[in-house]
Amino acid sequence: MEPMETKVSSGFADVLAGYYAAEQRYVAAGGVKAGADFSEMASYLHPDVVGRQGPTVPYPGDWHGAAGIERFFALFTETWSSLELSDIQYFEGETGLAIQMRMQATSVATGKRLDTMVGHFLTFEDGLIREFNVYYRDPVHVFEVTRPDRG
Repeated sequence: MEPMETKVSSGFADVLAGYYAAEQRYVAAGGVKAGADFSEMASYLHPDVVGRQGPTVPYPGDWHGAAGIERFFALFTETWSSLELSDIQYFEGETGLAIQMRMQATSVATGKRLDTMVGHFLTFEDGLIREFNVYYRDPVHVFEVTRPDRG
């Protein structure tokens, strides 16, 4: 599969680009603890959205609905003090996108910097994000970067 341009015929990438930009602003604003407004991010989410993270990252599990995604991001912003997403490549399907990107973030607990590749697999419904699954190149490293008791 060839990487897609940011603008694809389905509009999925445009929706996702807006969501990622809102996500980075939310994290930079300090998340829920700092009173950051989640409504911009929520505007991209289907009412029945489900976000899934693997078992070894600091925020594992399935997160349901916009309220669940907001709870996820409360934990996410307690974990990372900065977030940069770059080198984003889109791969379009009939109902969704696969995305490969570089994630750089700084751990709140350790001050250590994470620099890794991440895969997101998303489906869309009614022009909104319906489901996303996130995979890190090295999820154990993600966990270790965030743990003060790890070397």
